[in-house]
Amino acid sequence: MEKILNKKRYISFILGILILTLGVALTIKADIGIGAWDSVNVALYTTYGLSVGTFAVIISLIMVVLSGLLRSGKFNFYTLITAFLLGVFTDFWLRIVNSIKVMDSFAIKSCYFILGMILLAFGIALYIQPNLAPNPLDDFMIALRDKLGIKISISKLLVDVLGLIIGLLLNGPIGWGTLIITIALGPLVGLFNEIICKLYKT
Repeated sequence: MEKILNKKRYISFILGILILTLGVALTIKADIGIGAWDSVNVALYTTYGLSVGTFAVIISLIMVVLSGLLRSGKFNFYTLITAFLLGVFTDFWLRIVNSIKVMDSFAIKSCYFILGMILLAFGIALYIQPNLAPNPLDDFMIALRDKLGIKISISKLLVDVLGLIIGLLLNGPIGWGTLIITIALGPLVGLFNEIICKLYKT
């Protein structure tokens, strides 16, 4: 029974990452604004040429170091496993999504964005359910919360604002879609998390 439960956890983890990275790729394809840290990765890709996923891993490594410094030398390098998977699958989906030729209209872009955000939220809820290796950005958020003694919501806001500032400085693809993701993603993840929790109990 325990082996079945562990298998279910790993399937949920991998499937969640596959779905959320497809969501990231679709929001990038929509080109009407993406998540703050995704905008940093895209801006670096545009400037320096390495893939979006590669820069996601590089940023994650920086976050692991910062988190370790906040924890007085306790580095959670295992979180880089998740970062690597996120980077690889993001690049994989971007290649597929970018190969699809569609009309460049606001309606089409909006459909890409809405579908992308829904998949992103569902994927996040699915991948965090097994409580395995977190994304280094999430781990940094937790380290910041513990160091400053603040609420997790405030810590998340600080991390998002940091990503937004860096994205703006790098001329990343920040738009009204970024605002929607910042406001709506949390509640959407919470909604999907409740549904998944009920399915886990059945």
